[in-house]
Amino acid sequence: MGSQTRGQTGTPRDKTKRCRAGRRRRGFPACGGYGNRGPSEMTRSILALVLFVTVSASAAAQSTALDTVNEPRSGVPFPVSVTPPGEATPHWLMGTGIRQRTIFRVKIYAFGLYVDPEGARASLSRFSRLSASTLERDESFYRHLLDLNFTMTLRLVMTRTIDGNDVAEAFDDALRPRMTRAVTDTNNSRELAVLERFRGYLEVDEVRSGTEIVFSCGPAGRLATSVGGDERPPIDSRVLCRALFDVYLGEDPISNEGKRSIIAGFPGLIG
Repeated sequence: MGSQTRGQTGTPRDKTKRCRAGRRRRGFPACGGYGNRGPSEMTRSILALVLFVTVSASAAAQSTALDTVNEPRSGVPFPVSVTPPGEATPHWLMGTGIRQRTIFRVKIYAFGLYVDPEGARASLSRFSRLSASTLERDESFYRHLLDLNFTMTLRLVMTRTIDGNDVAEAFDDALRPRMTRAVTDTNNSRELAVLERFRGYLEVDEVRSGTEIVFSCGPAGRLATSVGGDERPPIDSRVLCRALFDVYLGEDPISNEGKRSIIAGFPGLIG
């Protein structure tokens, strides 16, 4: 075949030696390997890295799943605990529901009810060891909830964009008859003025999908409100607070399914 062409002189072993020497001088790994490690060691390193990434991703997904509960009809996630406006300690999620309107059952917003766990345990201790189905039929349990002897929080998440006036009007329609039934003629005008003030908190240009509206009230009868993260001045009115939670927990709730979901959370809290 004649003499070898330029660049192809030497045996394969000679070429490998020259390559290794040159790469070591320049600070690179040796030829044909992963540093000074053989192929089997490189494979083990890669497998270990893949396993670490897989386990980490799985743990992160599990942590996220444990930290939130999805409202089943809308898929809106609710944190298992939140610290509401004006409060220093987290409240725990009891259950979720969905607000729907019209015969087409258009989804308006998802909601979740949270409670101060220590206050709820102390106030509801007489109902411990009772099942959710028993609590659901016990009218005295609802009266205890609506007495607001511990702080409760409602978190609403809009599932569609709605004009703010429509949101305000919907709450007015739900609250006005409840507040009227709860007051005497002598203080009716005061409470209706309170309702107008509350309504003004919701009369914005529009409430976009994903916006959070949070209401929180406790024994002092002071309602804390935030809309889209913006806190509104508190309103002192036990009548308004009671009427607001009655919309979700009373005899005629906006969602029976949501009410059942909320009640189902109490046995696990109060024991």
